[in-house]
Amino acid sequence: MSVQISGSEIISLDPNAYVTDALYFMRRNNVRRLVVSNSNNIIGIFTIENGIRQILENRLEVRLNELKLKRPIFIENNDVKSIVRTMINENSDFVIYGGKYIITEKDVVRSFNWSSVKENIESISKDAIVVQPFTKISTCIEIMLKNNIRHLPVVNGIALGIVSARDIAYSYDSITGNMIVEKIMNVNLVTADDNNEINEAVNLMMERNVGSLIIKTSVKNKVKILTNRDLIKLIFSYIL
Repeated sequence: MSVQISGSEIISLDPNAYVTDALYFMRRNNVRRLVVSNSNNIIGIFTIENGIRQILENRLEVRLNELKLKRPIFIENNDVKSIVRTMINENSDFVIYGGKYIITEKDVVRSFNWSSVKENIESISKDAIVVQPFTKISTCIEIMLKNNIRHLPVVNGIALGIVSARDIAYSYDSITGNMIVEKIMNVNLVTADDNNEINEAVNLMMERNVGSLIIKTSVKNKVKILTNRDLIKLIFSYIL
């Protein structure tokens, strides 16, 4: 019998709310996306990418109904196969089940049985796009949006920290685009080795409640990264 994943109850905002309202609720509830709905009708999803784009463009007082929101992805069955297949086919990090629950990549990773996975991290980790400590936050946002990524290791010879789209979005009321990333990067790196088994990596990510792992290399200014998206792709290969 396939594993059923319940997800979390939807947190929603009215389309007339402002971007600042959405970012505030994201930070308050520690989420990366909000459902935008009107009279129980889901209009779209305000994502962390929407948030950092508005920070970049200095358009925080725009109403949500003026934005290009992400299309909601609905599923009829909440078994892991249906969820992962939909996430891959729709290139989405979430799905909505029953109109009331949102299921994310993190939910899937937590629910999957990793005991049978014997691959090492090296098989799915990839070279990370990195920035230096003095890189402007506006440049970091541009890199994230252009490359469809949410994590940027900060390096100066070696990895010093990491900045995520969430870090930027949650700091919406205290940063400017010209501020350097060193000011908001997270220096408490969660790292692993390429030869660690993936189930060990997943356990570490769950314990530390992070969406990515930094894999250090012996090459100056180069690190590798493992994310929940990489793990979803691996799960997909196992459930086909």
